[in-house]
Amino acid sequence: MRDQIKDVECFNVFIDEDQARIKRFSDKLADGEVKPERTLAVKGKIHDLKLGIFTAKYSRGDELSLLEGEYTDLLKSWKEVWEPENYNKNLTMISLGVLFGGETAVAKEIRELLDGAKISDWLLRFLLSSWIGDEAAGAGLDLLFPKEFSVLQRAVVTENKAKCLKEYLSGWYREGCGCYEAHKSRQNIYYGYWSFEAGAAAKILRLDDTGMEHTLYYPYDLVHYK
Repeated sequence: MRDQIKDVECFNVFIDEDQARIKRFSDKLADGEVKPERTLAVKGKIHDLKLGIFTAKYSRGDELSLLEGEYTDLLKSWKEVWEPENYNKNLTMISLGVLFGGETAVAKEIRELLDGAKISDWLLRFLLSSWIGDEAAGAGLDLLFPKEFSVLQRAVVTENKAKCLKEYLSGWYREGCGCYEAHKSRQNIYYGYWSFEAGAAAKILRLDDTGMEHTLYYPYDLVHYK
């Protein structure tokens, strides 16, 4: 178990329920029950569900080598359902690409999507540039969401990087973060709280995270996987 809030059974139920939902959506697509204009939206929903299942499996404690395969599959199908306005999902997928060391060809395709949508954001570009190996990319850009990510940006330029990372993580879980209080819902919607972007930044910066193995929201073992 990696999660510190729920137990294994909670994630087992979540995964089973969302896998059943994926099957229902997939069957409707296969049987031609989805209107053509809704096909892309349904495929996007399936991709979202798969990403939620991936996160639940990480929370549950599944082996990283198995999760890497699932992420690779998600990455291959992401381009088709990519939404420029879905910042949080884009940040998660890019951060996981850094952490798993995904194919750089896919990272370049993502960069092209950002260029096409004219999305200029320091954090997305910083993560992508490291993934691709183009360290100059992202220089001079501003953050689209400075209130949320300025502390993480400061970790890149300051000497005390670990302090900045801990400060960022301490304020990561907050009202308005999208997943706030999901674990309290009567519905089974909780799949774990993880700041994959903090992990990706720590990996890029080769940050000394000694003693942070059990820090809330920090995917410690994923940072050190590769």
